[in-house]
Amino acid sequence: MRFAYQNVPQESELVVAIFRTVLIFLAALAAALGTATAIRMEMRVSIFAAIVYNAALFLLALLRIRIHGQRLVMLVLDVLLVTTWIYFTWGTGLDAGASPLVPFYYLIIIVGALWFGITGALTTAAGVSGLYLLLISHFSGVDALAMVEAIFRQVIYLFLVALAAGYVVDTHKRERELWARSQALLAQYQERFRAAQEMYELLIPAELPQVPGLELAARWRPALREGGGDFYDAIPLEDGRVMLAIADVAGKATRGVIKLPLFKAAFLAAAQVWDEPGQILSRVNHIVYSQLQPDMFISACVLVIDVPRRRLQYANAGQDPPIFIRNRTRESVLLETGGLLLGIDRNATYPTEEQVLETGDTLCLYTDGITEARDAGGEEFGYQNLEARVLAGVAIGLSLDSIVENIFDAVQQHAHAEGRHDDTTLLMVRYHPEELEHQAAAKGEAEVTVGG
Repeated sequence: MRFAYQNVPQESELVVAIFRTVLIFLAALAAALGTATAIRMEMRVSIFAAIVYNAALFLLALLRIRIHGQRLVMLVLDVLLVTTWIYFTWGTGLDAGASPLVPFYYLIIIVGALWFGITGALTTAAGVSGLYLLLISHFSGVDALAMVEAIFRQVIYLFLVALAAGYVVDTHKRERELWARSQALLAQYQERFRAAQEMYELLIPAELPQVPGLELAARWRPALREGGGDFYDAIPLEDGRVMLAIADVAGKATRGVIKLPLFKAAFLAAAQVWDEPGQILSRVNHIVYSQLQPDMFISACVLVIDVPRRRLQYANAGQDPPIFIRNRTRESVLLETGGLLLGIDRNATYPTEEQVLETGDTLCLYTDGITEARDAGGEEFGYQNLEARVLAGVAIGLSLDSIVENIFDAVQQHAHAEGRHDDTTLLMVRYHPEELEHQAAAKGEAEVTVGG
């Protein structure tokens, strides 16, 4: 006899044991309840044996121990036990006909369905029907009429109960399996989304670098919790230069996030070799082209600010052009320059344009998730709205952090009724060369002091 491991769930065995207790109780009180006129000594012995058998099963269930093939053995013993009781109470009912305990067979069939499905229910019904017909044959002297009557009065209903119970159990089992598979699939997707979110957060800088001569501010908000396809970064270079980049992968959620590490790696590698933004975009496009085919593209804009030389260089690959606010005239200029999206033509080239910077000049880089945010009526937030808010913030002397936060709040309120369907990213920079001048003056004074 082989035992299973400990801690095996046996809830159904306990339920069946409780039902068996009820059956034993009813069988023992058959005479007192008026369902049988007498209880023979053999019947009492079988009831005592059933009590011992049931107590042993209770103990096994409480100890969470299962014998190999236990359910099959229990089902066979229960069928034999009920058949024995029916045999000993045959003709003792109030109508002196068949045993009043025949309905116990229905419970046994239901247990067979519970444990072994419709196959177990039908097999149990077949076995029970065979035993019942043997009892009919034994007590009726092989009367054909009695056999036919038994089939129509009992056997047919035994199989109907078996079919109904088996169908219900098997359907419930299939539904539970389907639910379990759906939960497992949901858990897998949640894990993937969590990994995508963590990866996306690693791609976006936790904080912008401190660059002498520049004020930087940025905000980003993915449309989905697992991340999105927007990207921005600010990378200090040699000789007081800093490179700014903003990009948007055409292919959101997980697919967009998967492509971003490739773009960032190519972007960082190209920035270490080439100086001009157009050259950087050309090399990045050449690297990522094969990985984006056939249905993904990246719009990107790269700017290089040479703080000591007051020079701004920029190139664009299908990204919305940055807004350039001249502090002296308080006018806005779109830094428009042509260029294909990354991933369309491996050999695409990107021209580099240049602007001279003055103190207080402000740049605003953004993705279309801001300008294309729609309200309940389908109206977009729009470029003019963004431009007006940037100009207003610059005019009253707000910090870039405040301007960015105000714009994000306005976009959120504008699209609140419809929700956000695209990632929103905003990167702003303001030119403050006086900080470099103060540093240079302090350094000169220190050198004079040391020389003196």
